[in-house]
This record gives sequence, structure tokens and C-alpha cells, in this order.
Amino acid sequence: MSDFKKNKRDSIIKTVLKNKKTKENTNFEKFKVSFEYVDSSQKYASSFKDWQKDGLLSKMLELLQGYCSRPLLDQIDGEKFSKYQGFPPKEKTWFSYPPHVPEDADWARIHINGPAVIVGHIVKDTFYVVFLDKTHKFWLTKRITEN
Repeated sequence: MSDFKKNKRDSIIKTVLKNKKTKENTNFEKFKVSFEYVDSSQKYASSFKDWQKDGLLSKMLELLQGYCSRPLLDQIDGEKFSKYQGFPPKEKTWFSYPPHVPEDADWARIHINGPAVIVGHIVKDTFYVVFLDKTHKFWLTKRITEN
């Protein structure tokens, strides 16, 4: 038999459940991400494969890993991570509202690299990714015309 002994650590599951009981309904939960509502069917939305081909997928995952270390609301800075005042008006976007996203979604975006952003909505401590927008066509800052 081996003399090797595992370093016993506290169960992460027990820790989360214990903390959940004491922090329920607070804004102190760490940032979480969900891909439940991803929509790559629209003309200017990219797929994961497209982002992988362009080297953006790993940048997105590394950035999200960093965000997951702190509460979501603490990280909205108006620069890299911004909340929108709803879905953009038709004259400010080349996207259409996806029917599978709740109508009262609290829309936001996170800059990944250059013009590339991920767009989604926030519910409590979770950022639900909806669009991988590598050309920043979700919310146009200037009126851009299609080539």
C-alpha cells in the first residue's frame, strides 16, 4: 500500500450551499455565465466555430474566467462591461430581438478584443450570452451603412 495521503479540502458543494443560505437574495454572488440563449442564426451573429477560427473564443473564455472571480454588478464599468437601456432601437442595430429571450431582458455587453463584443442580458448574478458580435453591429455608435 502507498503512504500517499490526499490533502483533504472542504467540499465546494457544502461551502456553496452554506453560503447560499446566508447570502440569499443579495448582490454578493460571484459572476456566472450562461450560454442558454445564444443565437448564432442572425446575419451578423457569429458562431463559436467562427470565433474559434479567429482566435476570439479563447480570449472570450479567458476574459469571462476573470469576471467570474467577483460579483457581477461590481464589474459594470461603462467601458469594458456596460449595461444598455434595453434592446437598441431599429435604427441603431443590425440585429433583431430574438424571440427566445424574455421581453424584459436587462441587456449588456462585454468587449472582448477590438470591435468584438459578447452581448447578452443580466439576471441577478448571471450574464446570459445571446450574441457573439465580432463586428460590433449590435449597438451602432455611428450610423454605419452596409457594404
